[in-house]
Amino acid sequence: MACMSYSRLLATRSSNRLLSKSLQDLGCVIAKRYEKSTSVFFEKNKKGLERDLKRRPLRQALKMTFQNFGPELKLFYNEQKEAFSRFPMLSVDHGNYEVIYSFNDPESVKSWAVTADRDNEGGKSTANFTFSKNRTGLFHGYLSKEVPKDGKTKYAGYANITSPKPRKSFGRDTQMDWSLFNCMLLRLRGDGRPYMIVIGCNFYYDINWLNRWSYPVFTRGGPYWQHVKIPLSKFFTTHHGRIQDKQEFLPLKIVNSVGITAADSAEGPFSLEIDSIALMNDINVTDKHAYEMELGEKSRQPAKTSVRQPCYGELVPPPNELCGIPGLRLVPDQEIRSYIKDLGPAALKSSPTEAINIEHF
Repeated sequence: MACMSYSRLLATRSSNRLLSKSLQDLGCVIAKRYEKSTSVFFEKNKKGLERDLKRRPLRQALKMTFQNFGPELKLFYNEQKEAFSRFPMLSVDHGNYEVIYSFNDPESVKSWAVTADRDNEGGKSTANFTFSKNRTGLFHGYLSKEVPKDGKTKYAGYANITSPKPRKSFGRDTQMDWSLFNCMLLRLRGDGRPYMIVIGCNFYYDINWLNRWSYPVFTRGGPYWQHVKIPLSKFFTTHHGRIQDKQEFLPLKIVNSVGITAADSAEGPFSLEIDSIALMNDINVTDKHAYEMELGEKSRQPAKTSVRQPCYGELVPPPNELCGIPGLRLVPDQEIRSYIKDLGPAALKSSPTEAINIEHF
């Protein structure tokens, strides 16, 4: 009996030691995470890397808090006043639009963030976003394809501008709700280069922080303005600038940034003048998502085919790439081979004005 009591006592002591050690480890983790914060409150690091951030002294943190208390309180009052004075938008009629970014004053241009590969020592490209004499935003600079000799970088030539993320009073994060619209309108004129429109969202989990939705815009060059309308369903999913095999819907209720990227293969100066960016509702746009999504075996079933006039004389859409025909699905390579085999040799001898059209998604 005494032997059993002694063994129970040892087991209890060992379990207490394990519990105490676990609590100590948890306390170290919490303290380490707290020291990574730059303020009194915890801040999430959304730069995609784990970097130790020095903690501000308490006196400096309190001083900054009292300095910003007045402007933040005024911003909070304006938020509440606007919330009680206007009704929420429940629907948008066909053809109506809402301007979300307008560059008719210098302050709206200065608020955008400008980056290039030179900022991260990944190249020698330069970029600027200035207020032009036409009262518009001018995105200009120089794209350099010279790769730094660091043994790691393989590509160079990148420049980007990104809108400021929406923020409420006292540093609270928020996002924009685009669920009532289905198209993006841009009024711009460029130098003939292609540019990429990039949309970012406010995700909670870090695995999605670098997800973006992108779509190219091809400028014509010359003095005339372009009015570009892009369905939001056409934006495709990218991560770190690479198109993902598994495409996802653009979450329209948590959008927090819009950017424009210049990163084509032509080295030299670039210039893009932007007047405004707006959202529009078009009842003729009915697609929820324009591309095939990997949802299981159903998405791998062969699609129906029909003969139509082609996109610049192509026989079939190229596998795993965007072919430029609006509303087409992305088709795996094995399905394309089966289509050609079923049609026989006559399909290969057809004129350049005939092609295979995959059924609209």
